[in-house]
Amino acid sequence: MMKRLTLAALGLVAACAAQPRNDVYAELLPATAPGFADIAACDIRETPTPQGVRIEAVAQAGEAVHGDYEFVISARGAGGASDVTQAGPLDLAAGEAATVGSAELPQGHYRATLTLRDAAGELCHLERSA
Repeated sequence: MMKRLTLAALGLVAACAAQPRNDVYAELLPATAPGFADIAACDIRETPTPQGVRIEAVAQAGEAVHGDYEFVISARGAGGASDVTQAGPLDLAAGEAATVGSAELPQGHYRATLTLRDAAGELCHLERSA
């Protein structure tokens, strides 16, 4: 049992360490993304995979954004529970979008949040659960 939990945790960490491609998803953002504001918008997407679900955090700038992002996923399933945080600097030109974080999770329940901030404070915040 402990060996399966360790392997499941290692798989989750490895999936979360992969750097997402920023150019692929920019054209897929809806015109009015969830949490849209004049300055920035947050979106969390999920895509079914053979192993479970891929969760992606997408940031879109209505105006130039220079700040940071935080993407937090709390997951639980048959193999145990895991908390993953991805964070870093965010520099987007007006109209630009980028996938700022991603992870692939096995089947189970999760809660994901994406927050964008700049020097003035929080630009957008979005939470998604399944």
